[in-house]
Amino acid sequence: MLSEPKSRTSLFKYALMLIAIAIVIGVGIVWLQSSDEAAPPMTEHTFDSGYAVWSIAEYPAKVLHENRFEIDLTDPTGAPLEGASLSVKLDMVNMICGDYAFAMTEVAPGKYAGEGVPLMAGTWKATLTLDTKNKEEYTIVRLLRAVH
Repeated sequence: MLSEPKSRTSLFKYALMLIAIAIVIGVGIVWLQSSDEAAPPMTEHTFDSGYAVWSIAEYPAKVLHENRFEIDLTDPTGAPLEGASLSVKLDMVNMICGDYAFAMTEVAPGKYAGEGVPLMAGTWKATLTLDTKNKEEYTIVRLLRAVH
């Protein structure tokens, strides 16, 4: 008789564990879907030496295609931030491989552009390393969405 309540208790705990796992998976799926929606085509960033407007020409970005990334940089007074060195690393959110790195070049005073290639569909994190001509270094991060 004592073994019967224990088995019911074990069954109840097992059922609760399965429900908890299902909830975690559901929340994870919702989070992944919302992170796709939270990746706008243009983002704005403030840093100590100025302001950045980061856009992707065709959005969402196309998988396995060169996508034009553009950044407008201004100093705190609103003047173009010229002569900076910019590099970008794309890495897929929740993945451990498939990074893509590229440089951005100044195409006009304070305007920088480069070509990035997302390797898979989904949400990507783009990490910009910005080195100013005054030897200041900044990191700016944004999300982007890539589709087939």
